[in-house]
Amino acid sequence: MGVRGLVVGVHVGLAAVHVYWATGATWPAPDERTLSIAVLGGPVSFSPGVVLPLAALHLMLAAAVLTSERLKVSRLVVAGVAGGLAARTTAGIVWACGVGTETSTAFYWLNLLVYTPLCIALCLADLSLLRTRWIKTVTVAVPAVGVVLLSLVAYAYQPTVQPSAAPSADSRHVDTPLARIHYLQRGTGSPVVLLSPGAAPASAWSTELDDLARTHTVYVVDLPGQGETQLHDDRFTFDLAGMTTSLGQFLDALELRQVVLGGNSWSGGWGLAYAQRNPDRVSKLLLLAPSGLDERDVWSWEILKQPLVGEALAKLAANRSMVDSAVRGMFVHKDLVTSTLVDSLWVPGTYRDNVRSMYALERGLDWSVTERALPSTRQPTLVIWGDQDTVLPVAQAARFGKLLPNATVRILPGCGHALTVDCADQVTPLLSDFLR
Repeated sequence: MGVRGLVVGVHVGLAAVHVYWATGATWPAPDERTLSIAVLGGPVSFSPGVVLPLAALHLMLAAAVLTSERLKVSRLVVAGVAGGLAARTTAGIVWACGVGTETSTAFYWLNLLVYTPLCIALCLADLSLLRTRWIKTVTVAVPAVGVVLLSLVAYAYQPTVQPSAAPSADSRHVDTPLARIHYLQRGTGSPVVLLSPGAAPASAWSTELDDLARTHTVYVVDLPGQGETQLHDDRFTFDLAGMTTSLGQFLDALELRQVVLGGNSWSGGWGLAYAQRNPDRVSKLLLLAPSGLDERDVWSWEILKQPLVGEALAKLAANRSMVDSAVRGMFVHKDLVTSTLVDSLWVPGTYRDNVRSMYALERGLDWSVTERALPSTRQPTLVIWGDQDTVLPVAQAARFGKLLPNATVRILPGCGHALTVDCADQVTPLLSDFLR
């Protein structure tokens, strides 16, 4: 059969495996998410629209290998594949050393015993089909060096931690088993707990805090990975279990037995998940453009799910100019993006745990759990969405309205994703009316 035939056979076999997954089968894993994490190291869709094109790609690669002896374009394709395999081999060796992955996971052992050895064998086989020595050298060296440099950024580099801002008069801290949780507190009356928006500090709720504190005791909480909260345990899991447990510990520490619970973006999803798991402790929900539906995120967040790439991007994003650009992209009212606002987001975004939370949450949050529980979520819920949201499409608001039994949905014209700041003047009266 020869080397060429073996390589063709491997690509045809991989195409068949992808077609098999396209049927919805996930063997040997119990579900798609577990399969994806074991195969790729992160949660990625295995839907037919994703895996069937990959199956077609493997068949095209098989054809390129078959014709590489006669066609120059096919040899270029083979060289490109060899380069990709060299990159994956280099990353696999890094992970095999226990860098960037837990050695107890299925992905670690599959990478060590299956993926990396297979990539090495295929790379060597593809190189043997190329005729020119310098092409072989460049094909291996350039991707390998690139992955080494990327690995240094992802696993060795740490952004310079910026000094914490001076605490406001409303700042408080409480120690729980998981973390030293930072929160703002103001007002008297029945308790309202607002969770700082994902990747934003508690101060993002400042306007709403001013208003609601007139009639309620308002707590604005930085959960782990957000704002000024500091973890006690480096092994904290950034997933729904971790975030809801930390919220429960905060409520217990302050002896808050039943509260109105609110959040924006990720934190809306965390509040929703907590209410689903603890219905007796949440009387109402305030959800501003919340996560919670089993939908793909925009590409700039989806890419954080990929090992190595996600770590590197999260660390590079802890840069003031990048924070400024990202915030402006979310806001409709650009005049509200002041230097003070950017600094309030950038400074905590340089803290080690907060950087880690960016990619760890994107990988760890399984929103299929919250979506399945929506029909049984009985709390009266206010859902607010901006019609110019560039992070979570406004069409998701209708799905929340359809699936939640007691939902009131409001779409705000001329508003983006960061509703607590971008459209505080519209959001605040809606919250007040709903709680009145």
